[in-house]
Amino acid sequence: MSGKIVLTTLWGCFAGFWLLTGGAQSKKPASPPRFRQASYLPDLSGMAWVGGNRFLAVHDAKLGDGEIALPRMSVLYLPVGLRGIFFRPNTVSFRGMKSNDLESAAYIPDTNTVLLVESGDDFDDDNGSIGPDDSDYPQIYKAVVRAKGVKVIDSTPWPCKPFNVEGTAVALIDDQYVFFYAERADQLSGTFLKWATFDPETMTFDEFSSIEFPSPDPAAYSRPVVALDIDSFGCIYIASAFDPDDDDGPFASAVFRIGKLEDEDGPVVDLYPEPILEGTLDGLKVESVAIRETAEDGLQIFVGVDDENYGGTLRELPTMP
Repeated sequence: MSGKIVLTTLWGCFAGFWLLTGGAQSKKPASPPRFRQASYLPDLSGMAWVGGNRFLAVHDAKLGDGEIALPRMSVLYLPVGLRGIFFRPNTVSFRGMKSNDLESAAYIPDTNTVLLVESGDDFDDDNGSIGPDDSDYPQIYKAVVRAKGVKVIDSTPWPCKPFNVEGTAVALIDDQYVFFYAERADQLSGTFLKWATFDPETMTFDEFSSIEFPSPDPAAYSRPVVALDIDSFGCIYIASAFDPDDDDGPFASAVFRIGKLEDEDGPVVDLYPEPILEGTLDGLKVESVAIRETAEDGLQIFVGVDDENYGGTLRELPTMP
């Protein structure tokens, strides 16, 4: 009899512990009952203003992390009242491929098209070959933005070997389109800003030029460039961020204006002697910058964040005094 009591007691203790820890198969803590998720807006890993109050955002869902069913892009509307930001995830066909780790979106000026760019996160290609049949090579997709949604109409492998590229942009100078990018350079003292003229019709790129860009504040921000955009005057904006490699944060970010695109028998980048601070965001991890220019509001800097366990949001950066 005593043996049965002991056995029952041990089983009860085990069962109680099993329930308290969520069960042997549980991988995530259970949500509090009767509570609702605060926001369903995914991370805004890349973002481009596409006119009016609309922005196109990409999300950095990966193929190997059980995230294949997550949305790859969304269209967002600025808030007009207390209901906040409106967004609509877009189910998009990537021309027979499966997109992986989209980290930036670059609007092509004077068109209704946007480049959706894979980061090349930890990509390793031993054979060194790049061509149209390299479907596993990181891709750059061209998407047309319409009133009813977004459609990918073309794609090309990266014209060079990318590694953790989180910032891209497209500028128009002297009737030429110029593609810009910078690698994130996590834990490094700086990165390189690279650019090349390209034809958005054929998705072909000319030879790249580059300039070294030191981190504006390596003590405060471990990632020198996590976002990039260029305004209609050719001014170049970047975001730097601190990520403690903990999905609960805390994070920190800053946006800088770092130089200008000039035309000197071809596109040339003139970096300022010191980056101009546009604003800081303590507690937020910026991953996208989008310049909005309208007759009514002038030039505005919008940022999108990826605060990991805290989700994403969109904010206008206040004007510095």
